[in-house]
Amino acid sequence: MGSKPRYVVVVTVEGLGTNLVGSYGGAIAPTKNLDSFACRSIVFDQFWADTFRPVDVLESMWTGVHFAARCYASSQSDPSTLCNPLLERAMLITDSSDVIEESTLADFGSVLMIDSESRESSEDEQSQFGRLFETALGQWATQLDEFPILWIHSRGLNSTWDAPYEYRCVMCDEGDPEPLFDTVPGQLTLTEETDPDEVFGLACSMGAQAMVLDDAWSMIEEILEQLEIADDCLQVLAGVQGYPIGEHGYVGNDAEALYAETLHLPLIVRPGNQMKVGVRVPFMVQPNSFLSTIARWLVGDIESNSVSPDFVCTDLVLETEALPAELWPVKNQLAYSCYQDQIHVAVPAWSCRWSTTTLNADESQRVELFATPDDRWQQNEVSQRAVLIVEELTMRRTEWLQCCATSGLAGWERLSSELTHPIR
Repeated sequence: MGSKPRYVVVVTVEGLGTNLVGSYGGAIAPTKNLDSFACRSIVFDQFWADTFRPVDVLESMWTGVHFAARCYASSQSDPSTLCNPLLERAMLITDSSDVIEESTLADFGSVLMIDSESRESSEDEQSQFGRLFETALGQWATQLDEFPILWIHSRGLNSTWDAPYEYRCVMCDEGDPEPLFDTVPGQLTLTEETDPDEVFGLACSMGAQAMVLDDAWSMIEEILEQLEIADDCLQVLAGVQGYPIGEHGYVGNDAEALYAETLHLPLIVRPGNQMKVGVRVPFMVQPNSFLSTIARWLVGDIESNSVSPDFVCTDLVLETEALPAELWPVKNQLAYSCYQDQIHVAVPAWSCRWSTTTLNADESQRVELFATPDDRWQQNEVSQRAVLIVEELTMRRTEWLQCCATSGLAGWERLSSELTHPIR
């Protein structure tokens, strides 16, 4: 008798940062279903996007190659060589036209675009998340044998904010201003004249969207149980871009800036129903680890040599030890992100951002250093007080890029204690 078939369901959401999920300390809105899911899953505390645009983050997931490595390779080879035959067994269902345009590079076996904003009738009270998940799971249920992998991608907070108004009021205490009624995703540049109540209202609207995602998430678990595949299904929930709420002078992503509120994202992985108690993984992981993890989960159905992960991939199921920072795997000690003229590097004790242009055009802010984990939202810039740390991070940033060029970690040394221990 052969082994039971295995399945994979990946859900990626734009605008879903760690500030919107309770299991990551998010206090904007309650997310009881997501928190329950996390209790019996692997929670990655340091999942960092490798760039800004959601479609580029997704391509890192689909190709198994870091964004910076792809930028280097683009001048060396045809981008189509990044396609992977593993995804011929995958069905992609999304409400994003941008993702549909990019998905041809990844060579999915089936691609379906749905209009999650369209209601069937005036009495249809289902959220966009609910309509997307229901349509995707219903379509996939009829083709499980052909497509053991289902990838659902949602525009999330970059789409219409359609949560019921009463959800927005959940975040309000007596005396607080009433939340906004607007359904357009909030974009705001903060000035000295900005009314704090306006920012508060936008935060309430963001939290409400997290709540409707939380409601819809329970549908996924219920349907997997109905299909009798929950025990053999790898479930993954990941953000692909956060949604700033004023941390650095703006609400929304119009500023296209690489800070923690945009890059630091939730990643929750449940390997079937194997775990009675969840675990938290403290080390750095990035989107290029998805493909190799899926391939290993489906071993037996997919040849292992069909995947060619790059030099910093991590198995998101097997490599999950909660080690102190100085013992983290070498490849997991640093998270590198880049976009246009910006570079962001996160290590256990610090995060650093380099840019040639800044939001406030202050020349002294071309390098910004923040002490972690205390300064989670990067509010206290300390580069002038830790010049040697900036110099060391700049050197390690350069070494990491050299590894991208050679596709290997030969010569990469462990980070010094100054970069791994948050003792000042």
